[in-house]
Amino acid sequence: MTVDMDNADRLKPKGHSMKQQQQQQEESAGAAQSRVPKVSNPIQKNGTGCGEVRVVSHKHTPLFFSRWEMTSTDVLALLAISVVAVVVRCYGLSTPGSVVFDEVHFGKFAGKYINGTYFYDLHPPLAKMMFAVAGKLAGYDGVFDFKSIGLDYHAAGVPYVAMRLMPALLGAVTVPASFVVARACGYAADTAALAALLVCFENGLVTQSRLILLDSPLVFFTVLSLTAWSMFWTKQGQPFSRAWWFWLLTTGAMMGCAASCKWVGLFLFPAIGLSTVADLWDKIADLSITPAKWVSHLVARAVGLLAVPFAVYMLWFYVHFAVLSKTGDGRAMMTPEFQASLEGGLNVTTDRDVFYGSEIRIRSSNAASGYLHSHTHNWQHEKGSGQQQITLYSFADQNNIWVVEPAFNKTIDTSNGPVPVSDGDLIRLRHKITDKYLHSHDKKPALSSEDHKFELSGYGFPGFDGDSNDNFRVEILSGDKAMEGSDKTIQSIYTRFRLIHRNLGCAVFNSRKKLPKWAFEQIEVNCMRNCRPKMSTWHVEFARLPADNSTNTSNGTGADAQKGASVRKAQYRPLSVWGKIGEYNRLMANSNAHLTGDHPFAARPHHWPWLRRGTAYWGGLGNVIYQLGNPLVWWASFAAVVILFGMRAALFLLDKRQISVSLGGQRRRYFSAAGFFAMAWICHYVPFFLMGRELFIHHYFPALWMAILVLAFTLDLLTSRMPSVVRWSVYIAAAAVTLYGFHTFSYITYARMWTKDACVRAKWLSTWDFDCEHAIGGARSTKPPETLTSPPPPPSLVDILAADAELQKAPAEPKPAEARAVTATLGGPKHVHVKPKFINTESTLLESVSNAEHVEL
Repeated sequence: MTVDMDNADRLKPKGHSMKQQQQQQEESAGAAQSRVPKVSNPIQKNGTGCGEVRVVSHKHTPLFFSRWEMTSTDVLALLAISVVAVVVRCYGLSTPGSVVFDEVHFGKFAGKYINGTYFYDLHPPLAKMMFAVAGKLAGYDGVFDFKSIGLDYHAAGVPYVAMRLMPALLGAVTVPASFVVARACGYAADTAALAALLVCFENGLVTQSRLILLDSPLVFFTVLSLTAWSMFWTKQGQPFSRAWWFWLLTTGAMMGCAASCKWVGLFLFPAIGLSTVADLWDKIADLSITPAKWVSHLVARAVGLLAVPFAVYMLWFYVHFAVLSKTGDGRAMMTPEFQASLEGGLNVTTDRDVFYGSEIRIRSSNAASGYLHSHTHNWQHEKGSGQQQITLYSFADQNNIWVVEPAFNKTIDTSNGPVPVSDGDLIRLRHKITDKYLHSHDKKPALSSEDHKFELSGYGFPGFDGDSNDNFRVEILSGDKAMEGSDKTIQSIYTRFRLIHRNLGCAVFNSRKKLPKWAFEQIEVNCMRNCRPKMSTWHVEFARLPADNSTNTSNGTGADAQKGASVRKAQYRPLSVWGKIGEYNRLMANSNAHLTGDHPFAARPHHWPWLRRGTAYWGGLGNVIYQLGNPLVWWASFAAVVILFGMRAALFLLDKRQISVSLGGQRRRYFSAAGFFAMAWICHYVPFFLMGRELFIHHYFPALWMAILVLAFTLDLLTSRMPSVVRWSVYIAAAAVTLYGFHTFSYITYARMWTKDACVRAKWLSTWDFDCEHAIGGARSTKPPETLTSPPPPPSLVDILAADAELQKAPAEPKPAEARAVTATLGGPKHVHVKPKFINTESTLLESVSNAEHVEL
C-alpha cells in the first residue's frame, strides 16, 4: 500500500484557486516537470477488503530552481552596490601604518615566498601566495620581517597599503555576489539588495578584509563557491549545456581554492554534497531521466565537485613547493627526507651498517624532533634520581654521539669481523663524551607522574661496569624495501626501530614536552609502557665504526676486518613533490589538533552567534582596532536561522496532521533557498564544537555570511503578503538599523579617533573588552613624556670581562656555529645567548632550530 506524502496539499481536494497557485509556482520555477501517473484516491478497497495498490505520482521539483537571467536593471544595481562596497572596504587602508595582529605572520610569509625560502605554517598556501603576489607587484622586496605588532611600515618603506588592498577588494566582491545569489534563488531585486547591504555593512567582515589576514580570501572563495552553485541551479533546465558545465566546474574550482586558503573551506563539501545527494535522489523519481542519464549526472557531479577541487588543491601546493625551493627556518618541522629535497638543505653521508662498537647519532623519526642527547648536568626535579639528564636536542653536536655495546655481562665474538646489530639484540648505549650509559629505573620523569612512565638518565662512574638497567632490546619496526636486510639489521637512515628497556618493558619515548630552564628547555624523553610507535620510533642518522674499535669483544679485532674493503654508505632520499605534499598535510593536521592554549581573546563556538566578545587587534594613541561584528546583524541573522528551523519543525507536525500551510505561496522557495543556506550554516558552524584547538571569532565568518542570507530571505517571507508601502518600510528600517550599528562600531573597525566616553557608551555588553584607555582621554592615548638624561659612559674592558664572567656562572648548553655576542651599548654590556625555542600561536607551530647542513662521517 503506497501513499504519496510528498506534500500534504496533494492529499486534500484541490479547488480551482489551488490549481492556479500550483501553476504559478511551476511557471516561476521555470521547469518542464516530468510526470508519473497520479493518485486520485490513494487507497481504494476491493472486494476482498484489501487495499488496492495504485501507482503514486509526484512532480520532481529541484531544491531551488529559477531561470534567472541578468537584466539591465540588475547590472545597474550591481554596479552601484560594487562601488559602495569598494568604498566601505577600502576607506582608510593606510591606518594604522604599523603591523596589526596576525600581519606579524602572514606579511612575513609573503616575504618568504618572494625570497624563495622555505617556511612552515599550519594553513594551506593559496591566501599567503596571493599576499606575496600583491606585495611583489607593489615593490615589496621581502626584507621587512613583520616580527612584532606595532612595527612601523613607513620607516621600512613597506607597500603595506597595496598588500591590504588585495583582501579589501576580495571582501568587496562578496557584496555584489550576495546580490547575485539572492536573484539566482528567485528573489526580487529589493531582497537581493537588502542581502548585499547587510553583508556590506557588517563590521566584522569589513575589519577582517582590510588587513593582511587569511580570512578575507577564505570568505571570498566560499562566497564564490556558493554563488557559482546557485547559478548552476539556474541552468537545471539545460543539463550538460556549456553554461551548465561552466557553473558546475566553477563551483568545484572555487571549493578547491577555499580549501587551499584554510581548511575551514572543506566545510563546503558537506554543504554542497548534501544538496547534490538530495537532487540526485529526486532525479530518480523523474521518469524522463533514463538510468544512463542519471549515471551521467552522477559522474558529472563527481568530476565537478570532487575531482576538480582536489586537482586545484594539489595545484596550489605544487606551486607552493616550486616557489619555496631554498632551505629556511621552517625546515626543522619536516622530516630529514623533506629537508634533503630543499636547496642547501640536509645533506648527510654516513656508514650504512651499524655494528657493535659503532659510534652513532640516533634521531627521533617523528618530524620536528631531534637527537637522543645527554650532557654534564643532572636531573633536578623532586622525584628524580639526580643522575645525568637524557633529553632530545635539535642540534647535531658531539653530545648526541653514542657507542653501541653488548648488554651487561655479555660479549660479542668479532673474530670474523664486525657484528651488525640485529632485531631482538640486547644492547647498551654509552654516551661517548661522558661515558655514562643510557639507563632507566623506577623513578618518575621530570614532566610526568603516571605509573607507566619512567625516567631516563645517564648512569655510571669510573670502575663501575654498569648493571642490567642499562640493557635495551632492539625492536625493528620496518626497513627500506630497496635496501636488503634493513628490516633485520639496523642500517643507518633506512631502518626504523624502538628501544625497549629489558627490565621495565618500557620504550624510549619522545614526549614532545619542553623541559624547564634548568634542562635548557630541551625536549623531554622518557621510558613509557604501552606507548604507540609514532613517538617511540627512532633511526640512526650517522654511524661510524672507528678503526681502533675494541668495545667489549672477545678478540678485539674491531674494524680491522674492514680494512681495504669499501664501506657502504647511506643517504636520505629527497622526497618527490607529491611526497612533500603528503607530509605537509599530515603535519598540518597534527599541528591543528595540538594547537591548544589560553589566548586572552580566544572564543568558543557557543559564544559566536551572540557576539559575546571580539578580538583586540591593535591599540594606538586615541584609537584601536577591535574585531567585533555589527551586533544587530549578528543577532538578527542568528534569530532568522532559529526561526527557520522552528518553522520547519512546526510545519512538519502540521503536515503530519494533513494541515496545509503554504506560507503565502512562498513555502517551497523559502525552504529550498533559505533552507539550503541554513544547512550550509550548520556545516560551517557545528563542526567547531568538536574541535579542541584554540578558536577565535573570525572562524565564524563563513557561517555568518550564510546566516545573513537566511535573514534577508526570512524578511522577504514575512513581508511577502504585506502592502508594498509596508514592505518597503520594513526594508528601510532594517537598512537603517544596520547602518546605525555599522556607524556605532566603525571607530574600532577603521581605527578612527574617538573619546573615552564614546568608547564606554559603545560597550553594549559588559563582555566586550576593547580598551577604552586607548581612546582620547584614556591613560594610553598619549605618549609618555620623554626624560632627557645624559647617556652613561661606554663600559670599560674590565666591565665587559666582569659581565662575561658572571654569565659563565650559569651552565650553558654548547651549540654548533653559535657565537655569544658581547655588545657594548650606552646602557652597558649586553649578552645575547641563543637557545632553541618552540613557538605555538594561532597561525604557526614552529620549532626555531637549525640542523647541520652537511655532515659526513
